[in-house]
Amino acid sequence: MRRSTDSSDSDDLRSPARRRLLRQAGQLAITGGLLAGGGWAVLKRKQNLWQLRRERTLMQTSVSVTCLSDDVQAAGEAIETAFARMATTAAELTRFEPASPLSRLNRDGRLALVPANLHAVLREALALSALTGGAFDVTVLPVLRYLETLRGASRTDAHEQHLAEGRDTLVGYRDLVLDARGARLLRPGMAITLDGIAKGHVVDQGIAALRGAGIEYGLIDAGGDIHAICGNDPARHWNVGIVDPRDVSRVAAVLQLRNAALSTSGNYRVFFSADRRLFHIVNPRTGWSPQSYSSVTVMAQRSVLADGMSTAAFSLERPQLSALMAARDHQWLAFSRTGEQRWRSRDLPLVAGTAELA
Repeated sequence: MRRSTDSSDSDDLRSPARRRLLRQAGQLAITGGLLAGGGWAVLKRKQNLWQLRRERTLMQTSVSVTCLSDDVQAAGEAIETAFARMATTAAELTRFEPASPLSRLNRDGRLALVPANLHAVLREALALSALTGGAFDVTVLPVLRYLETLRGASRTDAHEQHLAEGRDTLVGYRDLVLDARGARLLRPGMAITLDGIAKGHVVDQGIAALRGAGIEYGLIDAGGDIHAICGNDPARHWNVGIVDPRDVSRVAAVLQLRNAALSTSGNYRVFFSADRRLFHIVNPRTGWSPQSYSSVTVMAQRSVLADGMSTAAFSLERPQLSALMAARDHQWLAFSRTGEQRWRSRDLPLVAGTAELA
């Protein structure tokens, strides 16, 4: 699909022409045509390419894998390989299965032999924690577990002391020790959640499987974590819609994605308090949910980076966020707490919608 440029109202998201564009972009379109819906889909494309798409539930979310190929059978096998690799990876990183390596680490405080995927994500997490000055910290699970007990609470001020104590005694990435083979948590009661970074690593593994199978054009969408490969043709790209945090049925912006990863974190789906001020993202330095943004989208070369950075960004003030992203050559888009203001990096490939340069 190509962006329309001949309409005088093409920059108005409320215009009929723009609404048509956004409905299409919201379905994840590659230049030349639209992608299909759920289940298996096989569509004939230009240049003798077929489109195959498969959707499954993985990591408690809907995950879809789409390929464009001139060989339907090979593309189908590549998709199956990608799903198998992602499922194996996710099993190592989940905290919800008692027998998983991460659950054993949380339960015992140590793991003598850490599986490769878990070791890789823990390394990424520690590096990101150091880079962001603790704005990202996988040891926030004790605080997150306590917040989950407050679902529907009308007041949260009475819990401030408990949260502060949990933050001070149980949260601290420096007390997660990772060596060449094992991992240890230095304080009793500490526990790790990889919710803010694991999905990105899983998607990266799926993309690696597609590339290894010879897929040139493909996309994986895992509930807000998206990675697209487009080959060497500069005319090929994917258009990805970013929802409006004030109304998730609307698309507020459209980004062009090409051989890169994109992740969006938002405060508009999971809440723990009636006033919606406590949600599933925790600022490790305060023990409370950050209040600066309603949505942050990060574009990076790898999904694990985009995923982790979009989580960390929620706990960064805008000048720090802008400087950090520029230093890492990541692109970003952020919505204010009310959703009324938007900011973006200079080189963000914005196809539709507006945002102030930061």
